[in-house]
Amino acid sequence: MQPDIPNFEPWELVAGLGLFLFGMTMLEQALRTLGTRSFRHLLRDYTKTPVRGVFIGIISTACLQSSSMVGLFVLAFVGAGILSMTNALGVIFGANLGTTFTGWIVATIGFKMSLTEYAMSLLALGTLGVVFLNPDYRRHSQARLLLGLGLLLMGLDFMKTSMGFLSDHISPSVFSEYPILLYVLGGVLFTALIQSSSATMMIVLSAIHAGVLPLTTAAAIVIGANLGTTSTVIIGGVKGSSDKRRVALSHFIFNLVVSAVALLLMYPLLNFITDKLDVTDPMYVLVLFHSLFNGLGILIFLPIVSPFAKWLQGRFADDDLIGCQYITKVSPTVSDAASEAIRQEVIRFY
Repeated sequence: MQPDIPNFEPWELVAGLGLFLFGMTMLEQALRTLGTRSFRHLLRDYTKTPVRGVFIGIISTACLQSSSMVGLFVLAFVGAGILSMTNALGVIFGANLGTTFTGWIVATIGFKMSLTEYAMSLLALGTLGVVFLNPDYRRHSQARLLLGLGLLLMGLDFMKTSMGFLSDHISPSVFSEYPILLYVLGGVLFTALIQSSSATMMIVLSAIHAGVLPLTTAAAIVIGANLGTTSTVIIGGVKGSSDKRRVALSHFIFNLVVSAVALLLMYPLLNFITDKLDVTDPMYVLVLFHSLFNGLGILIFLPIVSPFAKWLQGRFADDDLIGCQYITKVSPTVSDAASEAIRQEVIRFY
C-alpha cells in the first residue's frame, strides 16, 4: 500500500499570502514608530542633490521596507518646501531600487534554512510583548517588529510548502504556451490587487524554488509587479493636492518606462546574468534581474531629472493661489514638515 501524497492546498497559499501581508503591515507600523525621526532627519538634511536623494531613497527603503512610507514623507516635505521636486525625484527613484532588498534577503536566507523554528520564537516573543507591554513604551514597538518578522517568515514558509506540492503536478513547460505579455499583465493586476510588489516577489520566488515557474515567466511577472506597485500612489494622488498628483505621476512614469525597458531587454539581461556573471541559481538570477533593471532606470532618469521636474511642475495648476499654499499640502502627522509649512506661509504673507 502506497503512502498518501499530500495534495496542493490553495488555502495554504492564500493563508501564507495573508500572513505575509499582515506581517508587512505590522513591520511597517513598528518601523514607522522606531525609525521615523531618524528618517526625517536624513530626508531633510542629506538630500541636497538628486544623486544624494537616490542614495537616501535606496538606504531608507531598504531599512524601512516600505516605499509607501518613504513616498509619504517625500510628499509632505515637497509640500512644505523642504524638498525641491528635483531632489524629491531622486529619493523616489532610489526607493524603487531599495525595494529589491527584500528579494535579496529572502533568496539568500528564506529558502536556505527552516523558517518555522525562527518564526515560532519571533512570534512567541512578539505576541507576549504586544499583549503585556504598555503601548506607550518603545519596547512595545520592538515587540511589534518581532511579531511582524515572525508573521513574514511563517507566511513565506506556507507559500514555500504549497508551491512544493504544485511542483509534483505542474511542468514549467506549460507556461511557455502563453505570450510573455500575458504574464506581465498578470503581474500588474495581481500586484495592484494586493497592493504589495514584495508579496508578488515572494510568491514568484517560492514558485521558482519549487521548480514550478520557468525563469522567463517569473521575470515577466516581476516586471508587471514593478508597474503594478504604482497603483497605491496613483489612488492616493487622484484627489490630492497638485504636488501629490505630481509625485504620483512621476512615480507612474518612472515605473512605466523602467518596466518597458526591462521587457525589451529581458532576454539580453537574463543571458548576461547567467552567461557573463555566471549566476546559476534561478532565484539569484531573478533578484539580480530585478535590481539591474531598476538600477538601469535610475541611470536613464538621473541625467534628465531637472527637465523632468520642470515638466511635472507644469502638469497641474496650484490648488489655491490666494489662500494657504503650503499647510494644505502637508500631513499633520509629519511634524517637521508641518512646522516648516507654517513658517513658509508666514514668510509668504509678511
